[in-house]
Amino acid sequence: MRGELLSIVAGFMFAGAAMAFSEAAASDYVKSETLNTESAVPMREGDIDFEMGLRYSKAEAGKRAYWDNGWNRDRAESFRMYEWEINATMGILPDIDLSMSTGFVDMHDRNFINEIHNSHHARGMDDLDVSLKWRWKNDGNWDIAYIPGITIPIGRHSTPNRIGPGQHYWSFENRLAATREIEEVTLLKLIYIDDLVLNADIGYSFPFGWTRRSYEREWGEHTVHIFSDGRSRSSSERGVLDANVALIRAKGSVRPLVELNYAHRCVSRGNDTAQIHATVGSVVTVDEQWRLKAGYQHPIIGRNAARTKRLMLSLAHTF
Repeated sequence: MRGELLSIVAGFMFAGAAMAFSEAAASDYVKSETLNTESAVPMREGDIDFEMGLRYSKAEAGKRAYWDNGWNRDRAESFRMYEWEINATMGILPDIDLSMSTGFVDMHDRNFINEIHNSHHARGMDDLDVSLKWRWKNDGNWDIAYIPGITIPIGRHSTPNRIGPGQHYWSFENRLAATREIEEVTLLKLIYIDDLVLNADIGYSFPFGWTRRSYEREWGEHTVHIFSDGRSRSSSERGVLDANVALIRAKGSVRPLVELNYAHRCVSRGNDTAQIHATVGSVVTVDEQWRLKAGYQHPIIGRNAARTKRLMLSLAHTF
């Protein structure tokens, strides 16, 4: 599997190098998109964007592979995950678009607490995410959008006997996103950068359904509350708060970007989980239809979470 991943990365790098010599026009939607931060700019009415991608996540074993409850580094077993993702977005009105995404997950997590069998590997369909982006402000300075979404648990979920990529419950997400174009920035009177786009978003995912106890693969662990008598029980999900900010150079066919990503998971039993990542990457525009996106996400600090590094690669087509 590692050899296949290296082949994919090499292919994307070669394609990106070839595309860097092309100059292509980009829509406002394309110029403002980043990797993990939502843009407030919707897809143009009548356009459809189809994206296929791969996310590879890895946490090494050892003393530096996990953050404990005190935000300190602790020992943990290895964790790795492949996520093949498919996303479709359609502009249905001048300021409204509709998105749907799902995928296939292959994961191996030795931190998973298994009460019966020694099985730490799982693969299967991911859950289905459906969201609507409504841009309700566009005054030439700021674009601001409200993005409601719902997660439908179609993926195989975890039980005490097995690990699974699905979350086993429905969730409703409310998110606000803001986008602003910045004409120029001067750093320390030495570095001049023009044509920047700033994205920022904040959202909260509300879980609902018969049960809200599930393995959370984004943190690389199965959070469990330990009772005073030694009994254990998986924690009940209360929701996830996350916020992101990104800056991208909107000029040219190769547009570098940087992001800061924060997430806080709330549980009713045991301790909450939090983590902060930094992301660097680029969006390469081939022509008016094709784009290549690549990035790397690095863990900065966290609590009750695996120190997970991620590689992100995707290819998008607008028609």
